[in-house]
Amino acid sequence: MGSAIKRMSTTPNVLVVIADSLRAKSVSAFGGRRETTPFLSAFSTEATTYTQARSHSNWTLPSHASLFTGSSTAAAQFDIDTRLAPHQTIFEELAADGYQTSLFTDNPFLIDHQTGLDNAFTTAVGSPETFDTKYETNGSLGDWPNGFWYADQLLSWSAYQTTPWAACLNLMDTHRPYEPQPAYDIWSDERIRQIQSEMGFKWHWEFLSGNVSLGFAKLLETIYYGAVRQVDAIFEQLVETLRDRGTLDNTLIIFTSDHGEAFGAETALSNEPPAISHRIGTHELLYHVPLFVRLPRTTNTSASTASTGGTVISDLAELAGIPRLIRSVVADNNDSDIDPQHAICAKDGVTVATQLPIPAGMQREAARICETADPYTKRADIIYSQRSDGTILKQARWGEDAYETLITGQFEREDMGQIDAPTVIDAVASDHKTSEISINSIDEYDEFAEQYSNEFAEELEDQLEALGYR
Repeated sequence: MGSAIKRMSTTPNVLVVIADSLRAKSVSAFGGRRETTPFLSAFSTEATTYTQARSHSNWTLPSHASLFTGSSTAAAQFDIDTRLAPHQTIFEELAADGYQTSLFTDNPFLIDHQTGLDNAFTTAVGSPETFDTKYETNGSLGDWPNGFWYADQLLSWSAYQTTPWAACLNLMDTHRPYEPQPAYDIWSDERIRQIQSEMGFKWHWEFLSGNVSLGFAKLLETIYYGAVRQVDAIFEQLVETLRDRGTLDNTLIIFTSDHGEAFGAETALSNEPPAISHRIGTHELLYHVPLFVRLPRTTNTSASTASTGGTVISDLAELAGIPRLIRSVVADNNDSDIDPQHAICAKDGVTVATQLPIPAGMQREAARICETADPYTKRADIIYSQRSDGTILKQARWGEDAYETLITGQFEREDMGQIDAPTVIDAVASDHKTSEISINSIDEYDEFAEQYSNEFAEELEDQLEALGYR
């Protein structure tokens, strides 16, 4: 892939911040009753807010594949045993155009995995062997630093760049285990934190099996809110540091998530498991993600974009639109007829999402804890279509069953009942025919140690039973 970008006279930097597992509904900038994101609320006055953004899968790898390549259908092909062919991502495209690119994350699926998504970057920074104690997580499950460390690494790296730079920061603070610092963990209590530490952080099967009441998942949700508040503070540090340096106005800022998170939400189909954590199912909490974009102010588009702060767009947006957005901003505006604000919106008002069946390792763990893995091994496909009245029709299938829902507001929806699964299957298959993404199989895929397994502490079962959650 050669460079497809003709630069502006003042070439902007690019910063993409992905808060892993951050669902839109827990962002107070969208109207949530808990003030989880005070900085994002302030930031929205100088940015464009997209209230109907969707991810293309409900977990990390396929969602990032779509976000990096600009292909909504990449999520339907990309799994733990596949690898993107080179030169297909926006970051490789930017590097070919002279940008320095870097990835900062402790997400093992992005930084240490055989799928090689980190190969899209000139450099990639993962978990350090040692770090200052000020970066420790507030718990015993994580032996990695919190997101402030990765943000500081990004800020240090960017300060020394002498050419335009493009960075991706994936923050795992909102991914289980939730271990926010005390300053942000203001909705949970010590007992809940202690029980989480004894549950491990791959506890979804215990809930899905019925071994632990879904009511306790709602208590874990209180720690999650604190993690959201921490991510908000990390993002504030990034933005305000760039502002102090005088580089904010020459930087395209994108804040979003790769997928959402759920804590026992009821699903539309009787045979679809309740939405717990992520990775399985079709629930909106897993696909509706926050999206904020601050356009640079010092490019040739400054005259038309300086006033976009405070704009709210309710059109259907998609993570696969991020490369289009970046190209529209970096390209010479005189040669581009793409409106940056709407470049991220779904083409023709339609986008798709897919969850491939869980892999063998997850099936083994499901069978071990739930006695059978059968209820959890289905494929999920979703097609979203924006209608002329602004509402969004969601048609989704879980295995051989399907339903449709009308999304009438930011979080409001009307269930419209079951439909024939081929309605969704055929529509998604038609959309996939347009994919030009090359994805290769990994011949000898190695599951990394303890990728799927989880063990409860022995004394935890008695504690949960005493509390009425087991």
